Amino acid sequence: MRALQRTVALACTVSLLLAQEPAAPPLSAAGVIARYQTLPPTKRAEVTRNIERRLTRENYDLLQSIQGLQQGRAAYAMKAPLLWYEPREFAPVATARTVIRANAESHQRATRGMRPCQLLPDMAAAVTYDWQRGTTVADTTELSDDQRFTNMARGYAPGADHAVARVLAMLDQNPQQRQLGEYFEHLYADRDGAVFAGVTLYDAWRSGVKIEMPDTDTIAYARLVLGTEAYVAPIPDNRRRERLYQKLANGYAAHHEHRTLCMALAATFTAADPQLDPAWQNLVDRCHWLWQVHARDAKAVANHLRQAGGRSDLLFEVDAAMTKDKEPVHLHRQAMAQLADYLRQCLDRELREAGV
Repeated sequence: MRALQRTVALACTVSLLLAQEPAAPPLSAAGVIARYQTLPPTKRAEVTRNIERRLTRENYDLLQSIQGLQQGRAAYAMKAPLLWYEPREFAPVATARTVIRANAESHQRATRGMRPCQLLPDMAAAVTYDWQRGTTVADTTELSDDQRFTNMARGYAPGADHAVARVLAMLDQNPQQRQLGEYFEHLYADRDGAVFAGVTLYDAWRSGVKIEMPDTDTIAYARLVLGTEAYVAPIPDNRRRERLYQKLANGYAAHHEHRTLCMALAATFTAADPQLDPAWQNLVDRCHWLWQVHARDAKAVANHLRQAGGRSDLLFEVDAAMTKDKEPVHLHRQAMAQLADYLRQCLDRELREAGV
């Protein structure tokens, strides 16, 4: 608690010092980015790299808690293509599978409404979390100077994408959830053997659209998650199959609760008011509370989640504590908002030195 209170005080001090400089137009992400875009490419690169070098030297605990989670690209596995379950392994009598390109009309028709849940859509990321493999991964290309500048203008400290991915990796340690994450991150397919590129089983279930569950994927769930060899294709249309479908639905629901909480925690680790799916926007205050009382220690938050026994029990506990005292929520949100404002003021100063 004291550590973050010091962070808030430091952020206020930095803001006050910057405010003593010549008056500047009201700062907004869009305004700062527009000024930056008037510079030629070589000057934009210079501005971005200058501010990044300056920020590494700042004695600002909150900033460094995010920047400090950056690692070199060699520390990460490379992002790999998504996989799908093969009939020959789980249901040899089923139709062979063919991947349908995302731009194909049949793909768009069959997957309408099934879109990936993009965490922090306003932040460009070159490092992400792979829910299938349970590890942080790097894209083949790094963020450009323009992307890094835009992230900072939007309030994201340098390395925020690394921080989000590594926080998710620390939170996603429950063995059962790891099994579910690996299963639901395989590609969605229909009973005719079409595999839809870029659309996972998680995306399909999350959409709320009525979906097909071929024997291949259903038997994969029974074997890999439930640990039973009791089902073979074709699965008879009876109550036993319905019970298996219900277990699959229950598995999705449990994983969705876990995943959305992890994503909300990772988002609030880097932003005051992150752009989240409206269905789980109500997690934001609870996550700010958790970060504040645990002094932004992801391992401590993960341990708290594990000891609580799951999302429902954890949120019940947090809500009870927040009823008595919401100050931790305000302190952490304020600290994150001041960090975003501080970043924009630093960018403004660098742009003014560049003549815009």
